[in-house]
Amino acid sequence: MASSSSSLGPRRFFPPRIPDPPPGFRIRSTTLSVADTATLLLPAAYDGDVPQFKMLVKRLRKAGKGVEEALAEIKCPSYKGHGPVHLAALSAKMVMCKYLIKDLKLDVNAGGDDGVTPLFFAIYGTASASITRLLLDHHADPNKAAYDGATPLLVATVEDTYEIAELLLSRRAYADPLSKYGTPLYIAAKDGNVRMLKLLLQHQADPNVLLHTPLKEAIPAHSFGIEQPIKTGANVNPGTITPLIAAAYAGSTDCIKCLLKAGADANIPDHNGRTPLEIAAIQGWQESVDVLFPVTTPSVQVTDSSIGEIIEHAKHMSSKPDVENDGPHFEAQGDDAFCKSDYAQALNHYTMAVEINPDDSTLYAKRSLCLLHMGDKGKALDDAYTYRDMKPELSKPSYAQGAALILVKEYGRAIEELMCGLNLCFEKEPTDKALR
Repeated sequence: MASSSSSLGPRRFFPPRIPDPPPGFRIRSTTLSVADTATLLLPAAYDGDVPQFKMLVKRLRKAGKGVEEALAEIKCPSYKGHGPVHLAALSAKMVMCKYLIKDLKLDVNAGGDDGVTPLFFAIYGTASASITRLLLDHHADPNKAAYDGATPLLVATVEDTYEIAELLLSRRAYADPLSKYGTPLYIAAKDGNVRMLKLLLQHQADPNVLLHTPLKEAIPAHSFGIEQPIKTGANVNPGTITPLIAAAYAGSTDCIKCLLKAGADANIPDHNGRTPLEIAAIQGWQESVDVLFPVTTPSVQVTDSSIGEIIEHAKHMSSKPDVENDGPHFEAQGDDAFCKSDYAQALNHYTMAVEINPDDSTLYAKRSLCLLHMGDKGKALDDAYTYRDMKPELSKPSYAQGAALILVKEYGRAIEELMCGLNLCFEKEPTDKALR
């Protein structure tokens, strides 16, 4: 099943724009500057015109410049640092790629201004497995991430290029790279791509990462996206917001049935004390209510209730005003608990604050620190990435540096890198001490 990549972020840098030739240029003119000559290398690479490329290289050498040195002189606004190898890979020009890599020894891991390497271009272009293999055979790094955290494996999952994903994994691509778009397993589950799900799980992708994704997108409108992770041992009752709660919010009856069959507990409430049954009732999901009703222990207030009474009670309770239901109140309580090293309590308060003020980036950063202290590294990284995504003005390379640290299991340092520049204000303790 092909995945839909039109709405996913990694697509945004494609197709790249090749800089226009210099105004009034003639290819054999002797008056072209080094920058103009370098600009002409790009369409030649894309077109696979090896003779023209060689002639331009010869001209640059006469001027005392190498290819990469000359490319650095291009000042065209549309040039984003994607060089000849990128463009030859994009158009799957095998002869040109071999010439650039073998003869000219150009860097196969060169990143553009966005950190994107030729591997990305090979996958997003014609999805050529042969070009991808050529790059990997010449030491292209399958784990080198773009500055937004996307990796070649994530791109292969988005594009549903199974053969390339299989090839990347066979060359030690990390199966669980974290990015602002989620993990490859999350993307495959969201798209209902069972074949890709199986492949990722065979290469030790963590099924529990899938069940920790943001509430609104964690549960697809079908059950087969979560069946495979559950079969491989995913925890069906993790965290404050369980998958069953997420499914109840979404009204995904198939997912609810699948989770209950796997042992999900229908009596675990959310942070407001509402069970999945009550949540489904509030949302008006009658079919989900019918499934959850027999497996939910009735609350004291609605003992021996009918389904209709459950729905009316849930709607009544959800409409009651709560004088303490404001983000600053919960955040202040979280700060107080954090300073007392009561990280579990602080986590609960920050989670409540996030539910009310989901656009407050500092809440994710504070919650990440709590999770790190509690040893939940995966969720701590999720919140750290969320914070980073909400602060685009901070250093872009932190994504790549954070990803590299994750690969060697340096989770604490990875979170510190992702939250570089952060200066949170706790009432009694500065955040930098908490990070140490």
